[in-house]
Order: sequence, then structure tokens, then C-alpha cells
Amino acid sequence: MSEVKYSEDRPKDCRYCYFWSGKKKGCDLGGEENCYYRIRPEETPYSECDGCPYRQEPKCVSLCMKKILKDWKEKR
Repeated sequence: MSEVKYSEDRPKDCRYCYFWSGKKKGCDLGGEENCYYRIRPEETPYSECDGCPYRQEPKCVSLCMKKILKDWKEKR
């Protein structure tokens, strides 16, 4: 698993954060998993071209052929 990263403007201690509600309540956001300053990696969307050996930008050959064959079968 990757290391958790935080933005540079994160306070050194949670008690200086805007979302801190004191020792008894703690963080309003629910802890470090939901920290406002946490940087989450961007998820790449799934593509039908993932894993294709003929992949080229913007589309791969097999995906284009797949669409052509699908359209051809629907017309029949």
C-alpha cells in the first residue's frame, strides 16, 4: 500500500485545524481517513483498451474492430 500524503498547508497538529472540535469530540470529519488535507491519488477510468497489445492513442485496433463487427451483426 502507498504512503499517505498530505498537502503542504496542513497544520502540524490536528488541534490547530479548522475541523478540530476539542479533545472529547475530536475531528469533525471522522479522523485521518477523511482528513481535509489528505491527497488522494486520482483514479484512472477503466478502458476497454487496457491490456490490449495493439493499443495506440486515442484508440486501439481491436476496439475499433469490435465496434465495427457489433454494428455489422446488428444490421443483419
